[in-house]
Amino acid sequence: MSLFDTPEVAITESKRGVPGAQLVKQIAMGMASQIMAKIPQGDDEFLSKVKASQTSTAALDELVKQECGDALNNEQVAAFDHEEAQKILKSNQSNRSRRKNMAMTQANYVELLTAAIAEWIVRTSCDMQKSAMAFGGVSRQAMEINEDTVAELAKDQEALGRAIRNIQSKKSTYKSKHADEDYEQDEAWQQLLAQETMLKAARVTVPAGRRGVSIKKALQFIFDGVGETESLGKDESHQIIEACRNLSKGVYPQEFMDIVTDRNLQAAAEQAAEVNDDVYSEAAAE
Repeated sequence: MSLFDTPEVAITESKRGVPGAQLVKQIAMGMASQIMAKIPQGDDEFLSKVKASQTSTAALDELVKQECGDALNNEQVAAFDHEEAQKILKSNQSNRSRRKNMAMTQANYVELLTAAIAEWIVRTSCDMQKSAMAFGGVSRQAMEINEDTVAELAKDQEALGRAIRNIQSKKSTYKSKHADEDYEQDEAWQQLLAQETMLKAARVTVPAGRRGVSIKKALQFIFDGVGETESLGKDESHQIIEACRNLSKGVYPQEFMDIVTDRNLQAAAEQAAEVNDDVYSEAAAE
């Protein structure tokens, strides 16, 4: 089985001045070396997992947790303050994302694996679950996009909306990384386009003509919890921009419409209860 592309490509990493980052990377590199050392004598099942981890986020996470286990929990890392842990986590997420979109040489895979392990060292040691809160309290989670997952997402329009925004964020990131290249024919770019098309085909456009729906209220929902001087990450900024762009086309955030629907149903139920009370009162009076 040929696991890696050739030839090798030299990569130059930028240095980050976050305290503790070097410690996490050193620990992660040691674990990555142990995993790589198993490859020459690895059985077909193990080699298949390594191969799958080169393109699948879920497979990479599974490989890391399977091979590293309790070693991911480090007392020194657990002592990091939240801000420091967040910066180290984001740095390794960024490196991991970048590596995944590059030619999968052995050197690049080692860096990808190291970044993934470093991410899980921080998550496990600092008790940081794999989710990130976007506007409206919606979490983004990585998943494989295929016919089965799209069919499931179609049943939950809120989750579908999150998946679409996630793909759109990946597209923006890919475009920025390959701005000077003819990337539109890249297999990775075409795959993102295909996934976005699949997801959007399953989307149900919610009519805006409901009581309590207005552009002003929708904008308030989109920017709810975002401070005037808050520094937003790239993904959060892309999501807010995309939500505003959709709103300009008359497509309201699904989460916002769900809230409006729930309120309207509750109001209708309360109104019906009041009518019933009036009927009973009139009957009693007679």
